[in-house]
Amino acid sequence: MRQGMALLGTGMALLALSVALTACGRQETVSTSTGSPSSNQPTSNQATSPSAAGGAATTTDPEALKGKLLFVQIGCNACHMNPTTGKDYPDLRGLYGSTVKLRDGSSVTADEAYLRESILDPNKKIVAGYQPSMPSYSYLKEDQVNALVAYIKSLKDEKPQFGKAAGTASQ
Repeated sequence: MRQGMALLGTGMALLALSVALTACGRQETVSTSTGSPSSNQPTSNQATSPSAAGGAATTTDPEALKGKLLFVQIGCNACHMNPTTGKDYPDLRGLYGSTVKLRDGSSVTADEAYLRESILDPNKKIVAGYQPSMPSYSYLKEDQVNALVAYIKSLKDEKPQFGKAAGTASQ
């Protein structure tokens, strides 16, 4: 009986750790109940809504839809386009194709290369008015990065709702 209770306690601790890491976007080392590493791949049984993903993109592009699901799965929505924390992190709506002012005083066009770099090396170009707080997602596979970029691109015609300055979006 004691072993069963200890095992249950360990399972609950792993579940709590999994939830905490997911919110942070660092679930690459979290184990599932089977003991194997969890996948960052979207699964068909994990649903998301526009409010959960932080955006109401009505894209039919399958790559953008995968990216929207991944955006929620790895915790991007915990910071970006979140009504609770929105003013503390860049809003990604309307970002693609816009000019982004950086902390060092320079500007950059938010093209695919910038989005990719911001996902993989987020502290390289910090958006003006924001702190360097985003973790690296360098553990993502190429197709996952492509899906996230496609999702962010699908938000290009939406108006940012949160943030410190209009037209400022991604780290």
